[in-house]
Amino acid sequence: MKTVRATVSGWLWSAVVITAGCTQAPLTRPTVAAPMNKPVALGSTPTEGELASARQQLQGTWDLVALQLRQDSGAFVPVRATGILTYDAFGNLTIEARTTDPAAPVAAREVDKVAFKGRAVLDLVRGELKLMDFSGNADPNEVLAIERRRQFKIDGDALTLSSLDEQNQVTAVATWHRQ
Repeated sequence: MKTVRATVSGWLWSAVVITAGCTQAPLTRPTVAAPMNKPVALGSTPTEGELASARQQLQGTWDLVALQLRQDSGAFVPVRATGILTYDAFGNLTIEARTTDPAAPVAAREVDKVAFKGRAVLDLVRGELKLMDFSGNADPNEVLAIERRRQFKIDGDALTLSSLDEQNQVTAVATWHRQ
């Protein structure tokens, strides 16, 4: 009887020790949070401080000072346009632009102003700004479509947004200056 009780007690104790050592979550934080088809090297993940710094640099109101669109030939042509971009502390982004330039996309000329409003998520590893939960009035088949990926670069009071197509080719470059 003592042997049976000791065996049952031993099994019970083993089960308690084994299950106590199991957790329902990873023991360490994942080091990569990127799609597997575009892996990010270990150690290249930006810190929260770097992300906060980039958000602070982007925060504010910016005037459109130059817009260039890629033609079918691959050459970039300037487009006369005016616009204002606003990014706040909560990641909300608003863009309003106007143009009557014949070189501008048809969608931009068909409306009084092109307007986008929503959230902007920064991907510092890729240097991209992703537009999320956006509403706008531009034709999605045009260069100014909100679905396109955008590379961003901040250099002092200058912000450059480059729109990328599905083949990672730059289709438009907008240069903004901080107000």
